[in-house]
Amino acid sequence: MSIATFYGASVNVTALPYRPYWTEAEVEQDSSSSTRYSGSDAKLLITIAEALNFTFIVLPVTSWDQVTSLVVDRISFMATVLHAVLPQRQLIYDFTYIYEHDPACFVMAKPSLRSNWQSLYEPLTDEVWASVLASVLLVPLLLFLITRPQRGEEYGRGMSLGDAAEIAVGSLLGQGTSKHLPTSNSTRLLLTTWLLFTLVVGTVYRGNLTAYLTMPKYPPRPETLDQLATTAQKVTMPPYGDMFKQFFKQSESKVLQTLSRLMELIPSDEDGLRQAIDNKRQAHMNSRRYMEQIIADHFTRADGSSKLYLGRESAFEGIGAWPIPHDAPYKQQLDAVMMSVLEAGLYNKWIEEMLERSKQESRRRAQESQGSDRPAAAHDGLITPRTRLSPFTTCRLPSTYSS
Repeated sequence: MSIATFYGASVNVTALPYRPYWTEAEVEQDSSSSTRYSGSDAKLLITIAEALNFTFIVLPVTSWDQVTSLVVDRISFMATVLHAVLPQRQLIYDFTYIYEHDPACFVMAKPSLRSNWQSLYEPLTDEVWASVLASVLLVPLLLFLITRPQRGEEYGRGMSLGDAAEIAVGSLLGQGTSKHLPTSNSTRLLLTTWLLFTLVVGTVYRGNLTAYLTMPKYPPRPETLDQLATTAQKVTMPPYGDMFKQFFKQSESKVLQTLSRLMELIPSDEDGLRQAIDNKRQAHMNSRRYMEQIIADHFTRADGSSKLYLGRESAFEGIGAWPIPHDAPYKQQLDAVMMSVLEAGLYNKWIEEMLERSKQESRRRAQESQGSDRPAAAHDGLITPRTRLSPFTTCRLPSTYSS
């Protein structure tokens, strides 16, 4: 069945940089400049434009509210960047086919490694250490009481409390003793039991100590929303997070209601991640793939590691689509092409390529900065999330774009 096209019409769209979904860069071409768009949603728009035979103009906007307000006013045909489908938003505008599942997650700073001297304590649990300490105090006392001379016996045949403590502690530490050991059956039974105990404890301790010294252990960190709600002092989101805050507030979940009370809006995601690094009990929340992209762009070391981590549990299973006006007559055509692209596996491939390219570029910049006192030069293909759109840039296929 053929799909109705736009017959070469020029279509207004709105978008803002949101990696890895949408980025843009100024390109010099024949003494004139044009804007090159890249990212998974930009490539999706280019593919739809080719399939439905239209060119598009990216209208200049300065905020995410303006991106969708122009759609509501029908000045823009569609907002071509992923938006989470929320009940509050569906009252204002409609959505295309849901083509992306990107859950909202939280990001926190990795806890610092404990001092090396604490590795001497870590091999055994608190209960085992308490048992060992109690045994060290109890065994010398029992040795002293058992060997104490009875009435009428010679006092010198007994064992002093100091000698008993030396025998007990020395055997625990694997040391011999020059003290005269008693020969009574009860004392032998007690010492045999103690030597077996020290052999087992010493073997386990030395084996675990080797492992703890070889592989450092990080302190526990929040991985679930319940742990986040009880641990975090603040949860930050960018300005458009106000709608998510209201969504959490209206939820029946006590955990989401707690997160709503902890939530604070900040100017940008980069600011939120920097604050999370400075304050170990502060978290930042946004979509998982976007957070992976921001960390890859700005918070990745030369060895590929980062000070930040993403929690395992998501705040909600985010489903994403493009905002379009209610009762838009072209919704069916957009949905048909989106489904074809998604079923072909192209969309996920575009995202994976964008993330991998950002990680490689971030590592390259970090390595260059380590080898030079001056900052590493910016790569031509790396676009920062703060880049803004040029006014009314007309985009035609295929000469304007590079895939």
